[in-house]
Amino acid sequence: MKKIALTLIALIAFSGAAFAAAQDSYEYKGGNMGKVAFPHKKHMALGCAKCHEGAPKKIEINKGVAHDQLCLKCHKAENKGPKGCKDCHKK
Repeated sequence: MKKIALTLIALIAFSGAAFAAAQDSYEYKGGNMGKVAFPHKKHMALGCAKCHEGAPKKIEINKGVAHDQLCLKCHKAENKGPKGCKDCHKK
C-alpha cells in the first residue's frame, strides 16, 4: 500500500511539472521597451537542454540572459527568429 501511495504522489508531482513545461507562452516585463512574449511551446522543439543547460529548471530572465546568453545569442547564431528590439518588445 505504501508503494502505491508513493507512486501516486510521484506521478502527480511529475504531471504538474509536465503541465507547467507545456505552457504555451510566458510574458516578461521587458523594462522600458515594453513586454516580451516568449512562445515556450514553439521553442520546446529545440529540446530542454538548449535553454535549460541540461536540466529542466526555471530560468531567471533578465536583460543579460535574454540579450547575451540565450535569446539573441541563439537567434543570431541560428540566423532565425527576431533580432531587433521591437521584434520582441511590445509596448
